Amino acid sequence: MSQLNRRTFIKNSALAAAVAGLSAQTYAQSAGANGDLRVAVVGFRSRGLEHIKELKKIKGVRIVALCDVDSRVVAKGLKDIPGAKGYTDIRKMLEDKDIDAVSIASPNHQHSIQGIWSLQAGKHLYVEKPLSHNIFEGQQLVAASNHFTKQIVQAGTQSRSGVGIRAAIKDVHAGKYGKVKLARAICYKRRKSIGPAKKNAIPSEIDYDLWNGPADIQESIRGNQTDKVNETGNQGPVHYDWHWFWNYGGGDLCNQAIHEIDIARWFLGTHEVAPEVVSVGGRFGYTDCAETPNTFVSIHNYAAAPLITEVYGLTSNGKIDGPMNKFGQFSELNKDQKSAKSPDIGIIVECENATLVVPDYNSCQVYDKDGKFVKSYGKTVDQVDLTGGASGHHANWVACIRKGSAENINAPVRECHVSTALVHSANISYRVGAKKSAGEIKEAIKASSGLAEAFGRMAEHLGRNGVNLDETKATLGAPLTQDTKTELFTGANAEAANRDLVAKRAGRKGFEIPTTF
Repeated sequence: MSQLNRRTFIKNSALAAAVAGLSAQTYAQSAGANGDLRVAVVGFRSRGLEHIKELKKIKGVRIVALCDVDSRVVAKGLKDIPGAKGYTDIRKMLEDKDIDAVSIASPNHQHSIQGIWSLQAGKHLYVEKPLSHNIFEGQQLVAASNHFTKQIVQAGTQSRSGVGIRAAIKDVHAGKYGKVKLARAICYKRRKSIGPAKKNAIPSEIDYDLWNGPADIQESIRGNQTDKVNETGNQGPVHYDWHWFWNYGGGDLCNQAIHEIDIARWFLGTHEVAPEVVSVGGRFGYTDCAETPNTFVSIHNYAAAPLITEVYGLTSNGKIDGPMNKFGQFSELNKDQKSAKSPDIGIIVECENATLVVPDYNSCQVYDKDGKFVKSYGKTVDQVDLTGGASGHHANWVACIRKGSAENINAPVRECHVSTALVHSANISYRVGAKKSAGEIKEAIKASSGLAEAFGRMAEHLGRNGVNLDETKATLGAPLTQDTKTELFTGANAEAANRDLVAKRAGRKGFEIPTTF
């Protein structure tokens, strides 16, 4: 099997340049039978299946290739899409001139490098959130998209295609509800323990070298892979639990909360990272081999208004099968209004004259100062028609490809990078922080009313799960300042925050992150 590495892609830049020289519209219409847009899907055991589902709904789109490092997943996919070609190595797949566009849903640590490779190969790109495993990688993918301007790139923050959310944000930016005072990203998503490290072998059908890609191979987690679905509902690190290891993921902050953070920042109307960030969190309630926190709060201090994030991974009552928390401050709002919903996963935006609640990926509800329901923007997710109109995120991408312009793309790669950088900066604050007692944390953050309130709610949540923060200490993240232009950390703690461990990874041999285009 031939493998295209960075050097090969650069040697073949003439091909990429030739492709880029065509307009996206001409390229799409001239390729394939009847001008169909020919798409490949990469990483499709979980989220990638949704990519396939949405692409199938769009007229004139044909899925012609499937790629996954697990040959069993590829074989199953090919049964469902007869005529498609199967690959385990994306580099081999990208040599195929009969592919016009690539839709990527592989693990986080592959997003940037696979996205850059796709652009170098002359393909249009849809790439899932978070955009990168670290800020450096994300910057390189943005640079690549700026270089290969004829390729249309859509980031997988699909809420940016939510018609109700878009309408609500337009009114907020127009000042309809007064100035934004605070934006809060909520992610209450129960997660079970993944258990202790085990000694299973990686199944032979999984190419473990390809799966690691640019990441250092972390031998300590190999044993957790299994052929059977485990107690978490997954099959170990390769197929999901990589989310909970720093070498590959970034916890639920990178997994789910990136969506809520992206929308919250969108409401704020800012297009840069925050100049200040600090976080508090830990892994509580059980002991397992995972590394990332399951309970986490952070604040990004923008000049206009703060962005506060709250991530809970335990239940509301300490029972393993119990429900997740409702957001207490808003759970009693407007009980008689069916449209009202307290978000377990969502966004709360406090304006001078109203509070806006985003409970899903498509809609937004507005309440006045007294908590009375005012109006609802958009339809709920089960009511949205995704059969090819602009309401679908993949459909928006395809429409822009056919038009030959990214002017109307809903989720620009740069915007996803900024939101992803917020996620990374909050995690970096945590990783260079230190464990403190509840009293020490309260004293350290008392000047920040928003973070102090969020920490108090977090302590109450943990208390219901039998966690006493005076006995089991949380990690108080280091307060960090960040240059909003270069995205480098400055001032106190900058050296630790900027070191390669948490800020930059060049990639393993053969999987180096491209930096020149």
